[in-house]
This record gives sequence, structure tokens and C-alpha cells, in this order.
Amino acid sequence: MLRLIHSQVGLGALLVDDIDDQLPNKRAHRMGSTADPKAYKRDGYANEPKQKSYIPRVKAAEPTIPGYIDLKETDRVTRSAGGGKIAGLTRAGLISVVSFVPSDLATPTVVTADLGTPGVGDLTITGTGFVSLTPDVTSVVITGTGAQTIPASLFNSINNTTIVILAANVPGVALATSFAKVRADGNTSTPAVALT
Repeated sequence: MLRLIHSQVGLGALLVDDIDDQLPNKRAHRMGSTADPKAYKRDGYANEPKQKSYIPRVKAAEPTIPGYIDLKETDRVTRSAGGGKIAGLTRAGLISVVSFVPSDLATPTVVTADLGTPGVGDLTITGTGFVSLTPDVTSVVITGTGAQTIPASLFNSINNTTIVILAANVPGVALATSFAKVRADGNTSTPAVALT
């Protein structure tokens, strides 16, 4: 799959108009006679208006994150990325393109949340699926005592299975009464795991 990410150098959404065959929800239109069940046509044929696909400037409900769309790599998308509209938008610096597989967007899972590892007051969370696909940003959500949301910019380190946050960035948390969840790619791990 391909993710087309808005570079936010333009003022609004960007049109990608040469990938229409892979878009969902093409509408059927009756062609006159209601007696003939075959009297339908679909959008997308030659000389017919096609559905439009836009890359939004920001992600819906998260205005601090650049907008993006995810596309299956159909023949048309591949051609567009190689020398069509997608390639042109990339060369112009208006978008960036990231290749990924659907499993990269899996909901994260937290196995342990150890307070005091590696140092006093530090928090180490282990599990799977912690790294977000760009431009999404991973965060840790603490509930209970010391409730807060900690963005990736405050992590000491992160990889797909471990997040380490230094004590200064997790003030007020406590063993057994604070709980940790990880949010990655818009998905939040459940259930929250008690700090041990």
C-alpha cells in the first residue's frame, strides 16, 4: 500500500485524479428505462465524470498531523506513482509517499509497564506495534494517578516493542494506581496495564 502525505506547503487539499479505478463506492446511475434491470451505468468509464480523491491538508480530528490518504497499489496507482499525478506532486514537494503493508497499522498491545526501569522513576513499556507509520505520532496515555498523555517527543527511546520514558517526563505516577496504554496509528491498546 502507499500513503500519500500532504507536505502542508499548499493552502488546501491536493487532487489526485488519475487513480479513479481503485476508489470505493462508485455510484450506479439508472439509464432511463426502469423496466430493464441492465439499464445502469457506473462512474469511471471513458468520457464520464470520475470520482475525485483528495489528500487533506490535516488529518481529520487531529489538526497537528499532516493529512494523508492510503491507497492500494493497483495498476493505476502504480502508474501514477511512477510517472503520473502522484509522481508530479512528489517532485513538486507537495506530498511525500510511504510504502507499507496493512499489518503496519495493527493496534498496539501492552504487555508490561515497569516503573523504575531502567532507572529510578523511569517507565519502560513493552509489547508490540508501538511505532506509528508517518505522519502519525505514538503517545502513551496514563490513567489513574498522575493521568496524562505523553507524546513521542518526550520518550527517551522507542522501537516497535519497547518505549522508555525518563522519570522527569512521567511525574506523579504511582505503582498499581497508574495505568498505561499506547496509542499508535490512531489505535489505542486495551486494556490499560497497571504500572508495576
